[in-house]
Amino acid sequence: MSLQDTLVVATVCGATTLNAFLSGALTVAIPSIGKDLNIIEANLQWPLTVFSLAYGCTLLLFGRMGDIFGARIMFLLGSAWFSAWSVGAGLAHNLASITIFLAMLGLGAAANTPAAIGILGSRFPPGSRRNTVFSILGAGQPLGSILGLILGGLFSESRATWRAIFYVQAGLGAFFVVLGFFQLDKQHTDSDLYAKGLDWGGAILSTAGFGLLTYALAASASASRGWANPSIIGLTCASVVILVLFWIYETWQEKKGAAVLMPPSIWKHPSARMPSTIGMVFFAWWNFNMLLYLCALYYQQVNGLSPLQTSIRFLPGFFFGVVFNLTGGWLFESGGGIIYYSRSNHDEHGICLTIFSARVDNDSKSLAGGIFNVAIRLGSLLGLTVSTIISTTVSKHFQSAHPELSSDDPRVLMAGFRAAAWSLIAAGGISFAIALIGLRGIGIIGKPSEAKSAARESEPKSEASVGTVETIA
Repeated sequence: MSLQDTLVVATVCGATTLNAFLSGALTVAIPSIGKDLNIIEANLQWPLTVFSLAYGCTLLLFGRMGDIFGARIMFLLGSAWFSAWSVGAGLAHNLASITIFLAMLGLGAAANTPAAIGILGSRFPPGSRRNTVFSILGAGQPLGSILGLILGGLFSESRATWRAIFYVQAGLGAFFVVLGFFQLDKQHTDSDLYAKGLDWGGAILSTAGFGLLTYALAASASASRGWANPSIIGLTCASVVILVLFWIYETWQEKKGAAVLMPPSIWKHPSARMPSTIGMVFFAWWNFNMLLYLCALYYQQVNGLSPLQTSIRFLPGFFFGVVFNLTGGWLFESGGGIIYYSRSNHDEHGICLTIFSARVDNDSKSLAGGIFNVAIRLGSLLGLTVSTIISTTVSKHFQSAHPELSSDDPRVLMAGFRAAAWSLIAAGGISFAIALIGLRGIGIIGKPSEAKSAARESEPKSEASVGTVETIA
């Protein structure tokens, strides 16, 4: 690998690693942020929720924009936006400000993540170098989480406080923007750009639908009467209607050959197993990210550990996450011709390795990266909100039965944590069942045979299709 290729990989992986760095740092720093900004327990999930909401709801939009305007432009703009709002988050002084600033950070992360996959997929042809590059990209996620956990714990206990987390990531983000400006190749021709334009109707409907659904789930935890609150019922029903309209609209757009945000036909391809794959990833990350959140609260609020002591207990799982991502690139050396993006679901009990592989047209590489990350982020987001609702509700009932205990008593908190943990076991079991049944007979996805390659090349491509998606677990 040449020096310029090395710098490109370092730039792209470094900028996207900051997203994982922020998640890791917030895992141990959120209790300190809550104390410093006087945020009650029921509202602690809001900063994390809005980050996931802004990120997950705009991934497809920014992924398609990367295919239209160029991945380089979207990567640089997204990284610069992320860096600028990191400074604002470090200056936050209440729940409203930290929530708004983290929402802005989510938009920046949503812009540079799909673009990063598009940049690497376009620069490195199918083969061993591409496999190595994407394994490095996957390994950057647990590495960023490790650094976030360690520095988040150190800063939270030092005079620098949790605010230094955002200042450090702002400086690193600015560095990667400057490096990327000089190292990333400019778009030479229009042949690799998506020529149908942006599907604004699909973008508005999907963002509104997922946004209302997420807000309803999060607000039900603190609303009077919970799920029975009329406003919660109304928002939930409205979100379902909007998402159904989104599907109908995208189907209509695809049939007439117009621009689509996410083609419905991609879910019906016989070799893709998209419903099974996305469902498996969705529930796996529901389990994984919420487990990190609950463990951080358990270590600090029940066991009374410091943020640094908490971060140390997460290190083994993240270490193996790096190892298995790098090993995955070597194990799937035979997967030439397939763009794959890997992430490791790693916790303190074990490792679940999920690899999403997609062979797409040249004008849809960024969109392909957005699809997989939508499943990850929305699974994490809904898992966070639903599990928080369960934990808060059970803790309130336990305190009502034991009025002599305060709301922050470890016994009260543990009652809610245990109930939420059972929901995570259920989510993990659902993910396993989907993989066991839905991916049965999928076979080994790797380098296609010459006969299959020739047959595929002879088949006419559908104008409205973004490509063939293959999956392996």
